[in-house]
Amino acid sequence: MKDNNTYTLQELTDRLKRIKAKDIMTKDVITVKKDDTLDDVAEMMINKRISGFPVLENNKIIGIISADDLFLVMDMIKTGEVLKNNSAKNSLPKVSFAMSTEVITASPETDLDEIIALMKYRNVRTLPITIENKMVGIIGRRDVFSNFYCTLKGICFQK
Repeated sequence: MKDNNTYTLQELTDRLKRIKAKDIMTKDVITVKKDDTLDDVAEMMINKRISGFPVLENNKIIGIISADDLFLVMDMIKTGEVLKNNSAKNSLPKVSFAMSTEVITASPETDLDEIIALMKYRNVRTLPITIENKMVGIIGRRDVFSNFYCTLKGICFQK
């Protein structure tokens, strides 16, 4: 290594492998229920600046609702595919209508290098962190971006 900002690819990979999900996850996770309305979820996304929420039932993750899911529903509302009584205002479906049910999770020990691969190759935007099916945290793309680029610059806390 020549200076703090110049790494070989192997050195960068080694640094990314030292950063664990438990180091970068948000522990206070905001969740939603399958019977919540999509307009309430959209309002929470806007107000909290979060692009996705885990959907829980009996304290277990049954889905993820993301901004991408809401975009699909917006288009369906615009085209009339989900209209009730010919009224767009009354046509807001529940979370269960739009949530993704294939949920990819990771453990607190999953390293940042693997998290980047999961998000890229499995198209994950919101990654619940679980221990024995119990959610202990969550990682979003913003968390990954900020930790990758501060690692690249050599300004992240390294264990």
